Amino acid sequence: ICMVVDTAKIILSSFPNTSRLVVNGIGRDFQPSMGEMLDVYNDALSGRSKCLILFPTDDAKTFDDIEEEVGSSVADSGGDLQTGWDVIVIDGTWQQARKMHSKYFPEASKEGLHRVQLSSNVVELLGGDDSDIKGHQLRRHPTKWREISTHEATRLLLKDMHTGGQFDKQSDAMSRYQEILNAAARTQLGPPREKE
Repeated sequence: ICMVVDTAKIILSSFPNTSRLVVNGIGRDFQPSMGEMLDVYNDALSGRSKCLILFPTDDAKTFDDIEEEVGSSVADSGGDLQTGWDVIVIDGTWQQARKMHSKYFPEASKEGLHRVQLSSNVVELLGGDDSDIKGHQLRRHPTKWREISTHEATRLLLKDMHTGGQFDKQSDAMSRYQEILNAAARTQLGPPREKE
């Protein structure tokens, strides 16, 4: 049984050359993308690469905070800050996402591995009626960041990572995808529900 709104596939469609879809429960022998993801995770744990996991743990920091911290440590070691970031995004219900996070990413943030959260200015916008935030789900929640879709959280993180305007075109395209997702969800699920 599938939902009309499958944000992981939409994210994959948005970045077909640079993203991978990993299906929970299928091992690396039958899913090369699982092996790729686990290798990225292990490389980051050992400090050989830089990886962000978009997940709101207690040790999650904003991208700006992580970049500042990494910049300081890279400068101290004489390394190169210009290498890119790998980004892992977990898609599912909150209960599913917590299980996947604890199954695949049990280690605390360290070396090149960082839990990332949305910037505080984006979270503030979630409480308002900003036209740039399109991914409010059809379920309302007292914690505003829990209302947005994985797709929208990914878009907002990428905007946080690319503040010089180089992501604007892709961000606009992702916003249009989000509007399509919202319409599909409303058709399938009906009007927004309040969290009880």
